Order: sequence, then structure tokens, then C-alpha cells
Amino acid sequence: MTELRMTRRRALLSAGALAAAACAPGAVTPSPAASGSAASTLGPVSKFNYLFGFTLQANPTFPVITAKEMGYYKQQNIDIAWDFQTLSTAVRLIGTNQYHAGSTDPQTLSTFVDEGVPLVAVAQMSQTSVRAFAVRKGEGIKRPKDFEGKKVGIKTAPWPDYLAILAFDKADRSKITEIPVGFSAVELKEKIIDVLPIFLGNEPFILTKTLGQEIEIIYPKDFGYAAVGTPIIANKDYVKNNRAAYVRFLRATMKGQEYMIDHRDETIRMAIQYGGTATTAAAHEFIYDVSKPTMTHPNGVGWVDLDQWQKNLDTLTDLKVLPRKVDAKTLVDDTMIKEILKDGKVIWP
Repeated sequence: MTELRMTRRRALLSAGALAAAACAPGAVTPSPAASGSAASTLGPVSKFNYLFGFTLQANPTFPVITAKEMGYYKQQNIDIAWDFQTLSTAVRLIGTNQYHAGSTDPQTLSTFVDEGVPLVAVAQMSQTSVRAFAVRKGEGIKRPKDFEGKKVGIKTAPWPDYLAILAFDKADRSKITEIPVGFSAVELKEKIIDVLPIFLGNEPFILTKTLGQEIEIIYPKDFGYAAVGTPIIANKDYVKNNRAAYVRFLRATMKGQEYMIDHRDETIRMAIQYGGTATTAAAHEFIYDVSKPTMTHPNGVGWVDLDQWQKNLDTLTDLKVLPRKVDAKTLVDDTMIKEILKDGKVIWP
């Protein structure tokens, strides 16, 4: 709880600073809030707490920020707040209604649902995964089988991507030395490890531009695991009892995603403001350019491809990462995202 209090305090301080920054020249003018009959049609204001991981960057979760900045949540009578939590198990907090939305991967979602945690995926902020593995250039590590005899970094817990590609390439995990690492990427540069799990949005930039380390990248999709992207995870019971409010939250968030896709410079400016000094402007630009292609779908932003989810889950089952076959429909509710999209665009207002 101490860590959550600290992150909440940090978020509130950042929000205060940003409120002042919004008054500066060049600030984006938000859309007007709902009022009068429009507000009464929407119902009472609903409080929503979003759970971010790591820091704020111009990546697929940033539409929460653009939607707030542009006034879309206010127009939908949503009072948005957020916290940060880096633990992979933090999504469990959504299951206890401490938070109303966040993200995780299909394997973690399936595991929690098996444990009786009432979680469900309701939209996709990105369509394809940004997880991969970096190695130092020229050291002969070309495939997962080459991880044997090497030191592999583990971020909090082994990624399903890691377990899946090892199984696909018939690599013997017992021959690999797994070393817990943080999120700095410096361990690869300093040869503490030979393989670093990375997020394609930012860590290639950090490794090559900030640390000056030439790298090669091993993509899970080349070794049997084409993972789905970043989903929005909700509490199934909360959605059942507050569906109209959740539809409003999704509508505003996906409108924010459309805005982000269409306004690169403004999005990067917002990311610099909200992200503080942790990420440079050049890094935000890199992150945005990598993320944007993953955030679109012909049917509209946020679209959930159930067939892709099922293929993803079946692969995890075939490779023994999941203990049994999982029906994607038990993990995904795509009815709300379908309700807010028409002809490939968010229905607004």
C-alpha cells in the first residue's frame, strides 16, 4: 500500500503541475463538457481509476491522457484519475474494484480468471504486441535455442512470450541462467546478461541512442508466438452492474485514441508534459512512431479480434504455457467496443 500511496501522490503532483502548464501558450483547447439535457441523458458523473504501468509515454496507453486533455471524459460524465504500478500482478487490483481499467497479457488474464478473479478484456489499445528480446550485435544469438548457456534477463516474472518461444524452438530452459533485472536496459550494455526482454516502443531507442549499444532483435512472431497487443482489462462484475458508465469510459478513451493517431505533435507535447523528465522528447517521438501503426484497425480503434485471441491462447496451450485449452469468449467481452464504433470510427458524441 505504501508504494500505491507514493505513486498516487506523484500522479497528483504531476496533475497539478500540468494544470498550470495547460494555461501556457500553445496548450490544446479541450472540448466543452456535457451540460444541460446532454448531461442528464448520460446519467450521473462516474469516477474511474485507471491503472498504468511504468511511466507515461506516447505509447498505446496514452489515449487515456489525450482523452482527459481534450475534455472527452468530461463530455461523457467520467471523472478520471490514475495510479502507477509496475508489478505484473497489479491487474488483480482491478478484480477488487480498486481500479476500473488497466492492461495485461492473455496468459496473465487467463491465470487470474482461472483463480476466480472477475476480469475481462473489453478493447484493444494496440493490435500487436510490442514485446521482443534484444541481444548485443555480433554475438551469434539468433534464435531462442541460442539462449542455452547464456544469461537471460527476467523482468518481474518470465514473460509468456519468453516461455512460448523457448518451447517453440525446443530450447532447454534448465540450461539458461535467468537473472532478475530492472527496467533500465543497462544490464545488456554492461554484459550482466546476454538477452534482454524489451518493449519495442522505447528500449531499442534507449539501448542504441542513449547507451550506444548496437543490438539485434529477436521477435516472438518469428518463433511461433504472434501475441495480441495491449487490451483494456475491466472488472466483469463492475461492467455487469455499470455497463452504461463503462461504455461512456470506452467511448471517451477511444475518441482520445483517434485524436492521438491524428495529432502526432500535440500528443508528443502532452507526453512530455505528463511524463516529466523520465523520457526525452526524442524518445517520445520514437515511441509514438513505433506505437501508432499498432493502434489502428480497419473496423476502428479498440477493435477486439476474437479469432486472433483464440489463436494466441491456442498457441500458449500447445506450447504448454497454459495448462489447458481456453475459450477466448471467456476472457473477452467485445460487445461494448462494437457499440461505440460505426464505419471504422468512434460514434461521437
